[in-house]
Amino acid sequence: MNMETTDQSGAFALFTQAAEQYSLGLSNSAMRNYALKYLTFLQAKAQGADQEEPKNGRVSSFDCVLIRSYLTKLYRDTLDTRSQRRAA
Repeated sequence: MNMETTDQSGAFALFTQAAEQYSLGLSNSAMRNYALKYLTFLQAKAQGADQEEPKNGRVSSFDCVLIRSYLTKLYRDTLDTRSQRRAA
C-alpha cells in the first residue's frame, strides 16, 4: 500500500467515523435512518460506485436539506480536500 492509498483510507475512515457519530446522535429515528442512508450514499460515491441518492421518505424536506448539507460538507472537508492537496 503506497502513501496516497494510506492517506485516502485514513480520510475515508475519518469521514465514516464522524458521519456515523453525527447520524447516530440524531434523536428522531426517521432523521437518523435518512442520515445513515445518505452516509451510505456518500461512502459509495467516495469508492467510485454509482448509487442513487436516497429519497426523503418520512423526513421533511427541510430536515433532509440540513442532513445532506452537514454530511456533504463533512465529506468535502475530509475527502475532497485531501484529493486536492495531492493534485497540487
